[in-house]
Amino acid sequence: MSAMMVPKLRRTGEEAIMWSEEEIDALLNPLRSAQSDSQDIEVKEAVGGLPVSLPETISAFANGRGGTIVLGIAEKDGFEPAQGFKAQPVAEALAQMCRDKITPPIRPVIDVASYHDSTVVIAVIDEADPLDKPCYVRNRGRYSGSFIRVWDGDRKLSHYEIDRLLENRAQPMYDRGLIYEATVDDLLPDIVQGILTLCRERRPRVFGKLTDEEAMSALGIVGTGDDGKPHPTLAGLLVAGNYPQQFLPRVNITFTCYPGYDKVFAGGVKFIDNYSLDGPIPEILGETLNAAQKNMRIGGVLDGPFRKDTFEYPEDAIREAVVNAIMHRDYSPMARGGQIQVNMYKDRLEVLSPGGLYGDVTLDSISEPGSTSTRNQTLAKLLECTPFRNATVAENRGTGYSLINRLLLDNGNGEPEIYSTLNLFSVTFRSADTSKLPDSRRDPRYAGWGDRPDIDYSAAQGLINGQLPTPAHPKIVPFPKNSIKTEELSDEEMYERYLKDIPGLGPTIARIAGLDVPQSADMPLVRDVSSIERPSARSASASALEGSARYSMLEEQLLQLINKHGTMSTPKLVEATGAPRSTVTYQLRKLLESGTIERTQPARSPKQSYRIKSA
Repeated sequence: MSAMMVPKLRRTGEEAIMWSEEEIDALLNPLRSAQSDSQDIEVKEAVGGLPVSLPETISAFANGRGGTIVLGIAEKDGFEPAQGFKAQPVAEALAQMCRDKITPPIRPVIDVASYHDSTVVIAVIDEADPLDKPCYVRNRGRYSGSFIRVWDGDRKLSHYEIDRLLENRAQPMYDRGLIYEATVDDLLPDIVQGILTLCRERRPRVFGKLTDEEAMSALGIVGTGDDGKPHPTLAGLLVAGNYPQQFLPRVNITFTCYPGYDKVFAGGVKFIDNYSLDGPIPEILGETLNAAQKNMRIGGVLDGPFRKDTFEYPEDAIREAVVNAIMHRDYSPMARGGQIQVNMYKDRLEVLSPGGLYGDVTLDSISEPGSTSTRNQTLAKLLECTPFRNATVAENRGTGYSLINRLLLDNGNGEPEIYSTLNLFSVTFRSADTSKLPDSRRDPRYAGWGDRPDIDYSAAQGLINGQLPTPAHPKIVPFPKNSIKTEELSDEEMYERYLKDIPGLGPTIARIAGLDVPQSADMPLVRDVSSIERPSARSASASALEGSARYSMLEEQLLQLINKHGTMSTPKLVEATGAPRSTVTYQLRKLLESGTIERTQPARSPKQSYRIKSA
């Protein structure tokens, strides 16, 4: 045997070691029990030479998380040594196969070991570097010869999966791509201005002298297309678009709360709650958190003399997981048909997003502080300066999963469960027991109160390895007797006492309840369109048609608010009505087109307000 063909040995420090029979038994015993190969171990007889399919297995292990190949073992004989196996020439042939038939070449650790009075060949295949993937069978080409391990077999990678691996070699630019069907008018001025204001405060030297248009281009919110016109980028449209799903229908978030432990429904109930959330990122992020808060279990536990709320999941951890999904999901054309899913089950909450881990981040390193590799750089940069709930949507400091881990442990949920393939990334939170208060939230001054038999002061324990906690039975602190005053009111009394002075709602509720109430002088019901002057240029027949038209309840509410205050901006109308921003904007556009209202500023002004249009 030539010096080049000497098999490499496993090494511990400087001392070469060989496989012992006990180690080989430990390797093969699980296969004997399962009577098959496993996710990371492949056994072949190789009596007549190397199997034809072996290059596929080498490719699959290298493209996955690595694996071990054992040659000279007969599966049909209970995973015992194969008769007639010649270890030394097989080891040489395996080393040559890894070098000459695999691209890029693989350099496995190969051992020839004694086992049950015979010899076997054991090769340890390490996972390939992300920049070297996909590892493929050379004579079959990249798109036909790349494989991945799936349980005990090797599956050919799809075109999409190979493209995702190749992205690790160069920075993807899908988030910077222009959406030609959209225009700058499809962006919301107040979100754009919020971003620009924050950027000018943080980096005045860079953005202080730029016009809004120049700053939007520098940030990647818009770009100039081949037609010479400005268009929003994918990142800009997702962050600040009025309705991004008009152009990217499935790039949104769905939230579903299921009654059981999986999606298979029983008793005719498919789900408890279900939302398809559309709009710009700040809006759908807020709506996702609201949906989770609405559907999670909340308990009340005594800590000393005080009652404290306990939550099934910490909201900040949910927010971090959803923001990471938005920021790092795959936005390539083939992946835009898949949405981010937030699924809440009886025992867990999971966040699923298209596309697996990117760059040099692995499942082993993802929770380490500072571990980050950004697939969508422009989007990530924008989210750092997009206002959201008195802060910004994202920090982008590589602390997301280390923060999630700490928040979940402090809340009693246990560590998050993270799973990644080339197609999908998921993070799962196990439910916390809301009948118990975590140690991190207990006041040490009341530790001695734990001796009281009527109160449970033990720390909450989350689910471990999928096991359910004891069903939650929160302590209930009853109201003192006679402390709640009750009084029966008629519809008229309820309206007069509580409803009539609510802007935009009182008259509407009165009409629905069938109450005969006088119309307020300072806020006329605008369903009677005679109270709003129409442009004189419109024909009498058109005015008559409009006079008989029926506004939607939200349109009527918007008109009442504008009529009362004289002028109102979109944010103020959203705040006053409680309706989603995209819905309010859509209704305002309808009222503009019908000539009922008009703008007070040019169309793209960040100070835009609306007023009733006069003749």
